[in-house]
Amino acid sequence: MKKLLVILVMVCGILSVAVLTGCKSQFVKESSFRRSGSTSERGGGKQSLSLVCWNVQTFFDAVTTGNEYQEFKNSERWTKEKYVKRLNKLCEIMTNLNPDIFVMEEVENTEVVQDIANTLAGGSWEHKKNWQYTCFTKELGSAIGCAVFSRYEISELKTHALDIRTQETSQPSSRPLMQLTVNIGNRELELFVNHWKSKSGGEMETEIWRDWQELVLAERTTDLIKEMQAPLIVMCGDFNRSAEDFVIEAAGGKTTNTVLRGNSETVKVWSPWFNSAGKLSSENGSYYYNGEWERIDNILLLGNLEMTSFSAVRDSPVADEEGIPVSYKVYTGEGYSDHLPLKCVISF
Repeated sequence: MKKLLVILVMVCGILSVAVLTGCKSQFVKESSFRRSGSTSERGGGKQSLSLVCWNVQTFFDAVTTGNEYQEFKNSERWTKEKYVKRLNKLCEIMTNLNPDIFVMEEVENTEVVQDIANTLAGGSWEHKKNWQYTCFTKELGSAIGCAVFSRYEISELKTHALDIRTQETSQPSSRPLMQLTVNIGNRELELFVNHWKSKSGGEMETEIWRDWQELVLAERTTDLIKEMQAPLIVMCGDFNRSAEDFVIEAAGGKTTNTVLRGNSETVKVWSPWFNSAGKLSSENGSYYYNGEWERIDNILLLGNLEMTSFSAVRDSPVADEEGIPVSYKVYTGEGYSDHLPLKCVISF
């Protein structure tokens, strides 16, 4: 069987790959974290799309290139064996969650993306069960970027990067905004993948850069609304801003509750962290810091889309008995991520 492989290097990468796994399950028997089937057409002519978004926490390979975080540079604590073990565990998570689209933040490079694809493939080619398309982007010279695995064709990838020179402080390194066009049957879905500036350096001091990234997302979304008739738009990722720290507008009921601020216009979107009354739908979040939950990971909808299910995965092995993320520890090689995966089903 012929395999197509295309790679666009550096700022972005696109691969077409076949993936299938034979990973041994380590999930607890009664866990709600179980493998679920792929979604497609539903009754009444509607379609459903399952999506997982997860910050996989500094997922570096075993080759030192110089841009890695210090604990991953030629360290006796970080070895090829630990990398392979971590790679296999990630692939197990992917296949047990089994979404149509899997979005990841904090992936080092295209080599890691290829390793994931190869590990999943296991030498097999089974079209209907595989993620055949994947994209990767990161800023030139930065340590980590974002990756997307999709069962549906990705027909276009654009990146939108900040270049701000009007602030009193110089612009820090930042991840570009990914914009993907995903073909689902005869419909096009626009997927935006975000990984905004972290709070490292101070929450208030760094908020200006998240404001700029919010503006880029809002402006590009506004352009799409003007360019396309009733676009279907999903925005997801690690925003490093808790859901309740956006501008919240409960008047939208079941269709909008969150406002993205653009240069001259605002964009109203739906965040599943809130109910129709505009109140938080859960006491828990996706990131646990200093004894408190934060909802910095998010999946936002715009257009004729409905989120029919949404949750942060709080089961073993990615979370402990209290549902807190089991973060990855370099020195032991154990754990998964300091973030919980978000999973949802979207109908349209």
